[in-house]
Amino acid sequence: MAHSIYSKGTPIWYDDRELGWVRGEVVEAIVNSKDVQLTLSNGRHGKPVVVRTSIGDIVDNDARLPPLRNSSKFDQAADLSSLPHLNEPSILQVIEARYAQKRIYTYSGIVLVAVNPFCDVPLYGPEVIEAYAGRSRDSLEPHLFTIAEETYTAMRHTRRSQTVIISGERCVLLSAKYIMRYLASVNPAASEAVSGLNDSPTTVERQILATNPILEAFGNAKTTRNDNSSRFGKYIQILFDASHTIIGARIRTYLLERARISFQQRGERNYHIFYQLCAGASPEERAALSLDRPSSEFAYLASSAFDADEASNFATTKRALSIVGIDNGRQMRIFELLAGLLHLGNVDIKQYRDNPDAVISEKDVSLVIAMHMLGIDLKEFRKWTATKHFAARGEDIKSARTVAQARGVRDGVAKFIYSCVFDWLVAQVNASLGTDDVMRKEQMFIAVLDIYGFEHFEMNSFEQFCINYANEKLQQQFTSHVFKIQQAEYASEDIDWHTIDFSDNQPTIDLIEGRLGLLAILDEESRLAAGTDGSFVEKLNWQLLGQGQSQTPKPTHGGLFRSTSDTFTIAHYAHSVEYTVDGFLEKNRGTVPDEHMDLILGSTNVFLREVVETSAAGKSYQHHTNKSGSSHPAVTTSRKPTQCSIFKTSLKTLMDTLAQTDIHYIRCIKPNDEKRSWALDRALVLNQLRACGVLETVRISCSGYPSRWTYEEFAIRCAFPFVRRRGYSCLNSSRTDTPSFCPSMIWICLKSRRTQN
Repeated sequence: MAHSIYSKGTPIWYDDRELGWVRGEVVEAIVNSKDVQLTLSNGRHGKPVVVRTSIGDIVDNDARLPPLRNSSKFDQAADLSSLPHLNEPSILQVIEARYAQKRIYTYSGIVLVAVNPFCDVPLYGPEVIEAYAGRSRDSLEPHLFTIAEETYTAMRHTRRSQTVIISGERCVLLSAKYIMRYLASVNPAASEAVSGLNDSPTTVERQILATNPILEAFGNAKTTRNDNSSRFGKYIQILFDASHTIIGARIRTYLLERARISFQQRGERNYHIFYQLCAGASPEERAALSLDRPSSEFAYLASSAFDADEASNFATTKRALSIVGIDNGRQMRIFELLAGLLHLGNVDIKQYRDNPDAVISEKDVSLVIAMHMLGIDLKEFRKWTATKHFAARGEDIKSARTVAQARGVRDGVAKFIYSCVFDWLVAQVNASLGTDDVMRKEQMFIAVLDIYGFEHFEMNSFEQFCINYANEKLQQQFTSHVFKIQQAEYASEDIDWHTIDFSDNQPTIDLIEGRLGLLAILDEESRLAAGTDGSFVEKLNWQLLGQGQSQTPKPTHGGLFRSTSDTFTIAHYAHSVEYTVDGFLEKNRGTVPDEHMDLILGSTNVFLREVVETSAAGKSYQHHTNKSGSSHPAVTTSRKPTQCSIFKTSLKTLMDTLAQTDIHYIRCIKPNDEKRSWALDRALVLNQLRACGVLETVRISCSGYPSRWTYEEFAIRCAFPFVRRRGYSCLNSSRTDTPSFCPSMIWICLKSRRTQN
């Protein structure tokens, strides 16, 4: 009887290299004992294909069989989990059909899938908030506000904190700010927050909403895949008291992409704030910051173009800074540091003729301006940028740096100062939103984790490695959560179900963070004075692959392959990614030379010292005595925690926090690479569905029961044809062609089918 599922005329999906999946059907089904031969039509090319299988494979839902296609009435299904045939092509079909109807949201069980429309849509105004407030998901179209309402309702009823995890390709119109706006609006004392940032008196809710333009300006940038990509992870907790009223907020950030300050790939940009500052500063501010030259002349901005609305965005950023308590005077100090970094990037470092030693002119205009704004001694900075100093066998040794090394030091100082400014901003926001009084009243929180999605570019470096490592951890949490819910559903329906130990991505995580894993090897090399990117990849080959340079590459645990002498590849859950190790150790150390750290901490710019000391608070620095005899927290590669060790610790803290909350998921999908409104590339969307965990939900569900039929559908499709052939009577039916089956007859049918199969 099982083969009747693939009887003649059964609609199926046919695998297609270009489109992912195309429509097809079963042309012929031949059964011989327990073997089945299916002839399938390809809906695109019309060429029939023969598939040989068995009744057992059909019963077990073998992955080699063509997926079954649902009828067209399910094309607009609001929840993917309600599809009778739950499979990859059916999910893609529904998302495409809904998107064609300008419906950007679709449920997939506990996940909300959001597809970017690449245009303004009227979905987030006060009238929409009012329509969704207090309503369940069953009564309205899928929407971001449904998730926000579910978190608020669950928090009040269960008195447990909640988390919304947003990941994937960012939607322009889907952001944490809309969830925060909804929560502020439905809160009893927050109705004025709906209008956004205005000139009304500052409230806690408006302060929370103001964090978004600040963090976007200083932490977001244009990439080849997204015009407003978050280049750091942020976990925003909206705090509630015992009466469920918003009283404050708390922000944690993870792994700001420092390298973007001095280098952007083709088609990408630096952080938004630099372009906002150059386009939106007043004539007086431009004169004070020496920004009266074309912005394209700044090396850190030269490879990218400006947007038309930079000036208005700068005004929004300044207004948001004021709302969180950063006055105009301090704002100007921030802009002074940013301008100083732009001028620092223009410092000319060159060599004379065949001499490889770096040379910097004392009269370099950019150097003079940068050192003046940063309050750093020009002569000392020039000296130690071109000269390195280290101790060996008890002796102090000085040697000249090459041009490339000196430029690396210059850019390293710029990246370090910018990251300190970013940390200082987050600390200021937290201080304004989380006072001691707020901490005493806090009972629960609703958090939004807005974190970078899985990344795979033409060239992948340290930043992509850390981002994908974080996504591995979140994917493991996601699959574990979904599988637990799936099994609970089977148990609640008394379905005959044996618990499966689901095989997840733990081997890949062990490969990365295990005791002798990739992170341990990276840290070991980073703390060695003689450690290089080359020695790092050599140790990867020896310790993780157990092979030398001359041996043939072999796959190993977790999917790591030796590729070349300067790359390694990890088979992640979403895609295999090849990482270029160039710069890995430098980025992992995340330090500036001791001499430059002394210059920064001895700066005459009081604000620069403040942001550096604020950033360093809570970090493990080794105190040393510098040449002037003063004691400063200085960086040593053997003592200071590396960037990946800091990230690993903060990621563990995040996962522990998530484990204490109820979690809701939003997965963002980019429909096309050209950013065209309402255009969908099936292959691109399919790849993202595979990468962001939506299809993982399907895979987990299919490991149990891949078809979701109602009682009546099951009776008509499976039981009734068998009953007619076996001569059973339809116990509760007056018409034999439209039966109404009772449970006892269904049981007879199931027993008969089991016996025959």
